[in-house]
Amino acid sequence: MVSQALALELHPSETVLDGWVHAFGDYHPRRNAVEHQKSPWSKAVILAKRRHEDIIGRFGDIIAAHLTDILQSDSAYIITPVPGNPGQERFLFREFSRAATEILADCIRRRLVGKATVRMANLLVQVRTKAKSQHQCLNMAERAANVRGLYAMESGASLTGEGIILVDDIITSGSTMAECARVLRRAGAREVIGVALARTVRLRPEDDLTGDLFAEGIR
Repeated sequence: MVSQALALELHPSETVLDGWVHAFGDYHPRRNAVEHQKSPWSKAVILAKRRHEDIIGRFGDIIAAHLTDILQSDSAYIITPVPGNPGQERFLFREFSRAATEILADCIRRRLVGKATVRMANLLVQVRTKAKSQHQCLNMAERAANVRGLYAMESGASLTGEGIILVDDIITSGSTMAECARVLRRAGAREVIGVALARTVRLRPEDDLTGDLFAEGIR
């Protein structure tokens, strides 16, 4: 059932954050048990976060197929993951040394060989601990404030004129992706294209997905 759902979705269900982030399905959190169990896509996302090789490979196929259509053929790109929370990664997956987003980014890169010039690099590091989890934040402004200054460039990384593909697993408000993109743009990136496995279905109607995330021109 999961494989069938992944095989059918070859294009993102929608773009978010003014179109620069592409989400490839809807994610129903596990605490919403009924909807989660009815959603093969949501269960596939959980398997990907647990490093299920077949599922990550299928997601890699889907995302690479989409990127092939939107990447400029005469340009080179760097694909980089949103850093995972180091403490959480060690607690949940002690047997793994790489974050799920890093494995996914590398999988996408390998599937783009011969279709686009893309190299893999871990460009970002998490430099502090979040005051609280993003799901504990009450609104868009709190989510953005919670991740402000959370990331920095790896020492020695230079992005002048580079195109960046930024990879995450789940988008909720987009604050994390926006903060990562802001850091990358400040380091000289000419363009940031965001991709994520899914967008969480739980935003309240009053939450604004565009808001002031673009005040500094991160696209």
